[in-house]
Order: sequence, then structure tokens, then C-alpha cells
Amino acid sequence: MYSNQTTMNSGTTSTELNDMLHNFVEYVYSFYGADDALYPMGVTKADIYGATYDYLNAVTKLNDDRFTWGDGDSLDRERVRDILIETRAINQDFDQLVKEIA
Repeated sequence: MYSNQTTMNSGTTSTELNDMLHNFVEYVYSFYGADDALYPMGVTKADIYGATYDYLNAVTKLNDDRFTWGDGDSLDRERVRDILIETRAINQDFDQLVKEIA
């Protein structure tokens, strides 16, 4: 019998991992991309997926106890935000706001 759920080394199925990733992206989007975002940056969900990929890749490569995945907590959100800012996946309105504050 075929199952679309494959167990990863973590003991979590790929379906559960996909759900966790989706929920995290929605969480980040609610802060930085949604129409009613608390800190609007004009980012898309695609931008967030890309930055999350970069973040998880960095966590894996660094393999450092001080830089870990926190199961999608606020520190993870802020680190993804920092990657979004670094990669310039932000709109011109946010750029202008930063210039005005500086």
C-alpha cells in the first residue's frame, strides 16, 4: 500500500514537516507581509519560503549549539526577517522608512 507520508530521521513525517513549514511561513507573513502586518515589509510568502530555506540551510551547515532551529519560535522568525532584509526582499516603502529613521 502506498503512503504519501515518509518518516524522516527526526521521526516526524514529511507531511508533518510540510505543515510545520507552512505554519511557520504563515506566522512570519503575519508579522511582515500581510495587509495588517505588525511590521510591514511588503514581503511575499515566496520571499519568506526562500529566506526560511536559507536559514535552515545555515543552521544545518553551522551545526552550532548556539544557532539552532527553535521549532518556529520568535527567534527563528527574527532570523528569517534578518535574511529578508539582507537579501533586499523588501519593498521601497520600507527602504524609505529606514532611511528616514537613520
